[in-house]
Amino acid sequence: MSERGNGVLLTLVIGSEIGFFVLLLAGLAVRYLVKMPKTGAVLLALSPVGYVVVLIVGAVELARGGAADIAHVFGAIIIGIVAVSGRHHLHTMDGWVRRRLAKQPKPRLHGREFAHKQRTDFYRRTGEWAVVVALLAGGYALTGFDPARGGQLLGGAWFWTVVLIIDFFWSFSYTVFPRAEKQTA
Repeated sequence: MSERGNGVLLTLVIGSEIGFFVLLLAGLAVRYLVKMPKTGAVLLALSPVGYVVVLIVGAVELARGGAADIAHVFGAIIIGIVAVSGRHHLHTMDGWVRRRLAKQPKPRLHGREFAHKQRTDFYRRTGEWAVVVALLAGGYALTGFDPARGGQLLGGAWFWTVVLIIDFFWSFSYTVFPRAEKQTA
């Protein structure tokens, strides 16, 4: 596959990210500013559609003999995050907007509650890791297990594994060293 073909996938990855955020912001604006919650929900639901296009184009490109590059790795990472945590992130963003419009502060967690949240978030990111590694392995299989064509995918899997290991130590450090409550004056 030519360099031009790989550039198309990178453009699609970037475009899907831009489209995601445009639909996210439009959905929240329509939901809260225009007061059309159902239309806003539809826009929010449509926000991850671009990632399906990235998945299909990337798979077809590899199956047709293309070499994997960083766009394939970024695409897999983004798709893994959206597939496992997309709904959670949309819900979090929705709550943030709702609190901002109502001028309510976000409750700050401390001690055991914060440590529990960090562990729960780590488990979610472990699910993301599993999906990302499965996508990268699937892409490597589409290259015919050719290290010359699929080496970037293996490198991406190692990178994402290192990120997960660092995240494990970060997340579980709050179990050992709980976050103290800030003293107010």
